[in-house]
Amino acid sequence: MPERSHMVDAVNWVSLTRDPRASTGVPAALHALWSSDEFLRRSAYNYLAGTLVQQGSRFPTSIAAIPFLIDVIADPAAADRFGACQLLRLIAIGDETLWLIERPDPAVLRATLAPEQWDMAAYDAVRARIPAFLAALNDHDPAVRMHTAHLLSWFPEERHVVVPALTRLIASEPAESVDVASVASVAAALAGGVAADRQLTGALAMRLGGPVPTERWAAAISVAILYTRPPRDVIDQVYECLLEADDPVPNWPFLEGDMCTLAALALSRLDPSTAADRVELLIGRLRRTRPGQERTKLIGALVDAVFPRTDKLISRFTDLQLAAVRALIEADAWGDGPYVVSLLAAAGLPKDGRFQS
Repeated sequence: MPERSHMVDAVNWVSLTRDPRASTGVPAALHALWSSDEFLRRSAYNYLAGTLVQQGSRFPTSIAAIPFLIDVIADPAAADRFGACQLLRLIAIGDETLWLIERPDPAVLRATLAPEQWDMAAYDAVRARIPAFLAALNDHDPAVRMHTAHLLSWFPEERHVVVPALTRLIASEPAESVDVASVASVAAALAGGVAADRQLTGALAMRLGGPVPTERWAAAISVAILYTRPPRDVIDQVYECLLEADDPVPNWPFLEGDMCTLAALALSRLDPSTAADRVELLIGRLRRTRPGQERTKLIGALVDAVFPRTDKLISRFTDLQLAAVRALIEADAWGDGPYVVSLLAAAGLPKDGRFQS
C-alpha cells in the first residue's frame, strides 16, 4: 500500500485539471478505494464516477486514474473490486445507451472527434489494458468476472482475443455463477462475435437450454445479435425476456438491469423475413391472455412487429397485418385502456376499434 500511495501522489493532478477540488479529491478518492471502511469506499467510487465522467465527457484526470483502477482489480486484498470494472467502463464509453443503440465504430469516432476532446483518448487508454481484463476473467470473485465481461463488450477492435476469452467463460461458468455466463453471452456478441464461430455458438446453444430464465434469455439475445434471422425458438425466448423480465433484473449490469430494453433492441434489428414467425408467436401469446390482464407490452410488441409508425389510418392490410388485427379484435385490445388505444392509433388503426368492411 505505501508504494501505491506514493505512485498516486506522484501524479501532478493539479496540472491535469482546472478544478482545484478535483486535483485533491481524485487522489484522495483513489487512496480510499483500498479502505477497510465500506462507506468510504462506496463514497469514493461515487465521487470518481461523477468527477472523471461528466455528462459523458472524459478528461485528462480520467486517463490518469486508469492505472490505479487496474491495480484495484488485480489486488485480491482490495474490496469491491467490481466497482473498478464499472468505473473503467464508464471512463471508456460514458453512457452505454449510445453504444447499444447506435453501435458506433470506434475507428470512425477516433477519426472524427475534435483533438481537444478526450473521450477517445480515454477509450484507447482503457483498451490498452485488455490483457489485464482478460486475466480478470479468471478471478476467483464472480462479481469481478461478471463486470469484467461487461467491460469487454465495448472493444470490437480486440475481438480476436476478447471473444475467445468470453466464449471460454460462457462454456465454463458453473451453475452457482450463471449470471457471469449470462453477461458474457451478450458481451461476446457485442464485442464482435460472429455466427461462423462454432465455439461461440456451441457455448450459447448450451446456455439456451439452461434452467435459469436469464441464462436462456441472454443466450437468445446474443444469438439474435449474431444471426439477424435466428431460429424461431430463439425469437420466442427474446420475446419472453421482453415480456417477463423483472425490472430491474438483479445482477444484470447492462442498462442498469434493464434486460427488456436489450431484448427490444435485438428484436428491432431482426431481418424483415422473420416477421411471420414473430407475428405468429405474439398472436399465440395474445390468445392465451384475457381482457383485464396487464398486456400492454405484448400488444406493443405485436404492433411493432408488423405495423409502421404512421399518423394515417391504414386502408389496406397485408396478410400479416390482417392476422394481427384479427387477433387484436378477438382479444378486445381496445378495451385495455387509453394508452393501448393511443398505441394502436399510432400504428394506423382506428381508435374505436371499428373497421370498415
